[in-house]
Amino acid sequence: MISISYTQTKSHEAISDGFVPQRFSYNSFQFKNSVDNNSGHLLSILFVDDDADESYLFNEALEHACLQVQLLRATDGNDLLLQLKLSPTPDLVFMDMNMPHKDGLETLVEIRQNQKFAKLPVVIYSTTKDDTSIDKCFKNGANLFVIKPNNFDGLVRIVKHICSISWTNFPQPAREQFVITEDL
Repeated sequence: MISISYTQTKSHEAISDGFVPQRFSYNSFQFKNSVDNNSGHLLSILFVDDDADESYLFNEALEHACLQVQLLRATDGNDLLLQLKLSPTPDLVFMDMNMPHKDGLETLVEIRQNQKFAKLPVVIYSTTKDDTSIDKCFKNGANLFVIKPNNFDGLVRIVKHICSISWTNFPQPAREQFVITEDL
């Protein structure tokens, strides 16, 4: 069954006012692809994007691909860093490059500076095909760079590919294999 948990945090001020992140989940399909066969561990993905439509499409792609994951959500880099501080560490961060407040590259740099998260797999997700931006993500320790597809079927293929990777101790690939497109 799919287990999708959405985690919402309001802000740093809300946390100091005693706000506890809410979690809710629902079950719908029978799957098998994204469970670690050795441990039965459900893949936990923290999806970071300020655009609610992108979050919806990512969720729909997971369902359409029949993948079993725990999906958590953050709305920007600050929200992600707060969730990493307050919640259990996910297996994978799937993060948009262009966000308000703190973009994906700035957030990646902060994640890699924290020894606790130095090996946390981070996939950057962006429309950019600019080699300079991609190189910055590579040099700052992203595990993969995914170029947003032009259609839903491309997103489903990408999601299947990302969820098929064993993220435990996943090394950064060579630069020529670092970029993932819908033409897998």
